[in-house]
Amino acid sequence: MLVFASFGFSFILVFSTILKNVGVSSLQQVFYRVTLALPLIFLLIRGRFKLEKGDLQYFVLIGLVFSAFLLSALTSIVFGCPIAVSVALIYTQPLFTALLAALSRKERLTFEKLVIVIVGFLGVLLVSGALTEPLSNLNVAGVSFAFTAGFLYAVYLYLKRARKTGYTPLQALFNTFMFSAICTVFLGSMLRLFITNQNFVGFSMPNLQQFALLFMFAAFSTALPYGLLNYVKPSEVSPTTEGTILLLDPLLHNLWAVVIFQQYIPPIRYLGVGLILLSAAAMLRVKDG
Repeated sequence: MLVFASFGFSFILVFSTILKNVGVSSLQQVFYRVTLALPLIFLLIRGRFKLEKGDLQYFVLIGLVFSAFLLSALTSIVFGCPIAVSVALIYTQPLFTALLAALSRKERLTFEKLVIVIVGFLGVLLVSGALTEPLSNLNVAGVSFAFTAGFLYAVYLYLKRARKTGYTPLQALFNTFMFSAICTVFLGSMLRLFITNQNFVGFSMPNLQQFALLFMFAAFSTALPYGLLNYVKPSEVSPTTEGTILLLDPLLHNLWAVVIFQQYIPPIRYLGVGLILLSAAAMLRVKDG
């Protein structure tokens, strides 16, 4: 189930690239992805919807962060960031997670963890081209959005760990997606006040081809993998093993980028990808210890 979940997740930026090519903005991608996934997740929870009044503020906050994370990640593709670069920067999440845990005093930032964080951020400098290419050649907008997505992903996971008791994982996911859809409309409305880039904030009714792609995006790369993760029992797979298997996602993303789109980046940037994924895997091992 973990392998299949990784396989589904590994097509997220593939769908985003295809949708960009057929004229669907990143704002539309996020809105339709979470909206179309909602009825599918509702089927997975068998209609057992639950939302207590006291938890409303929590789910609004996590929905806002989740929608901002998705928008940042998919906007990096809209601004022309290669898939390999985007997915690597998004997977700086474990580094930000370690820093957030240290700042909130939930975990101590040991020397070993500090070294892993430094190695990971060296990978960021390499994969972004900041160390090897002139500033004029850098895709500053695309890289910035992908890097921001890595930070927001860590914030989302931080909030997710504080999930209110009494909800199943899929019930909490349904609530998160429901408020994420609402927050996406809010974010889009705010952004459209001062941004005119239609590839970013454009919004219109999708045609039949676009809707079919958006539905596949929501089903195959959202509801299916999240649903599969829900059925993985902690007694059967340790958190470290789960996290390590899920690292198949960025590796497959890199493969699809080459096979489907013939996207190649310089070897030095692939070294950066490797350092980020190595640091992510190492952080999992340290936490397990």
